Amino acid sequence: MSSLNVTYEQRATSGAEPITYTLVQLEGFIDAPNYPRFEQALERLIDSGRYHLVLDCRGVEYINSTGISGIIRFHNQCARAGGALLLTRVARNVGITMHLLGVTSVVPVAKDLNEAEAILSGEQVEMAGSDGESKTVARTTSGKEVRTVPVMAEPPGPSGTVAMLLPSTGHFSQICKRRVEERGGRVFLYHSVEGLLGGIDTNAPDLVVVDKRVTGSQQLVERIKLDSRHALASTILIHPKGSDVAALDGFRVWENDSLVDPFELSNLFILAESEVRRVSRDRKLFTQQVRFQFTSKQESIDQGLSLGGALIQKLPLTEQERNALHSALKEGVDNAVRHGNLQQPDRRVTVNYIVDPRRVMMLIEDEGDGFDHEFYLAKIEEKDAFERAKERMREGGRGGLGILLMHRCSDHLEYLGKGNVVRIEKRLHT
Repeated sequence: MSSLNVTYEQRATSGAEPITYTLVQLEGFIDAPNYPRFEQALERLIDSGRYHLVLDCRGVEYINSTGISGIIRFHNQCARAGGALLLTRVARNVGITMHLLGVTSVVPVAKDLNEAEAILSGEQVEMAGSDGESKTVARTTSGKEVRTVPVMAEPPGPSGTVAMLLPSTGHFSQICKRRVEERGGRVFLYHSVEGLLGGIDTNAPDLVVVDKRVTGSQQLVERIKLDSRHALASTILIHPKGSDVAALDGFRVWENDSLVDPFELSNLFILAESEVRRVSRDRKLFTQQVRFQFTSKQESIDQGLSLGGALIQKLPLTEQERNALHSALKEGVDNAVRHGNLQQPDRRVTVNYIVDPRRVMMLIEDEGDGFDHEFYLAKIEEKDAFERAKERMREGGRGGLGILLMHRCSDHLEYLGKGNVVRIEKRLHT
């Protein structure tokens, strides 16, 4: 899974009476671990009086029901303040989820930035309807009639294989089983952790739904994600009422999505279908995806490095290559804790571990402000890079020895964004 990057750009529409708006570019996943970042970004804009927002969703690979509810809430806040919130360049798979949850009946959707600006300006715009015919719509800040662009769902079909760990009391579990089966899916219902773990080897589910009220379910996500046979299976956690889904108690292997009781039952089924489709696509591209996170306390760091080491040991590499890759991971985490998070114990380090048939990729992200990574990356190719790094360290600067080590232990090393995310890649033996 990816992290979520949010960037802003102030723009203005053309015409005699230009409207100033903020273009919010989103890249990555708006899911359980990333939703707080998404929410805080939009709250800061609205709190600062920016009520005309265009969310560029071209880079959004996935959005959960919580993210969609947030979009509707922020749209309503902007409208009450006399502004407008629009979506543009929404990918089809993301648009399907939005349509199923009703967001496209509330929030205007434009095919590109030009159309978004035209809607903001109140111009008449031709948009393709679900029947393929062009229809005239308008969106203005003065409350003119709006017809948003519908996004049609994929034709109904088999929903894949779903394993559900749900409490045995009440009718909830049987209702869930029947509703998924009505959509053409195969459902295996369990009421104990042992039963689920014993069954998934045989059933190979695309999706595992886990109700955390079932005794012993706390570590299930980790156990599923670390098993290479099931590492791509999506996991949805159902949290008890009042839970903080973004909480991190030292160390955590993240689920793919989550719901907090009470919730609309339809949201669970829509989310399940969306995840099964995503898993079907991912299995054509990847062999394993694990996202884990830990605080900058030593005990939590050790848990993260131990998990990373266990994952690396399963890779088709020589022992020397595995040891080198583990060293690169440890150096990346150490840099994240010391230089990025400044050893503040509650700051987080996030690791996205992704394997495809040709390579393994590790993205290590801290919560710091970044650094001049281009300067250091330029130096590691020089013949005297080691001596130069030692000299910078003697002068009290950031030496670059860690970057040099990661570079020599991998096949590709780069920093992303402002420099608080490092990507380490290694080719695998096929």
